[in-house]
Amino acid sequence: MTAVREIVDSSSLADIFDLPPVLMNRKIEVIMYPAEESKKEIPRLTMAQIDEWTQAPELQAIAGILESADLPPDFNMKDVRQMRLEEKYGI
Repeated sequence: MTAVREIVDSSSLADIFDLPPVLMNRKIEVIMYPAEESKKEIPRLTMAQIDEWTQAPELQAIAGILESADLPPDFNMKDVRQMRLEEKYGI
């Protein structure tokens, strides 16, 4: 990684940075290096991957629980989410 290190008079940076009083009118060391930009990308899934994961035993067990919970036939995942929010946050 490339970096730059310089000793400068803090008054030359006072217009750029809001320096604390302890650093005013002094020689200070400035170290600059590129900031790491982290882009969190959402992984792209194929339909085959989604189908494979929905057949996992853990998800099938959850689906079985919901089916045997005497829920109305038109009950969907949005309803489940809303129910959980109400339980947790009283929304």
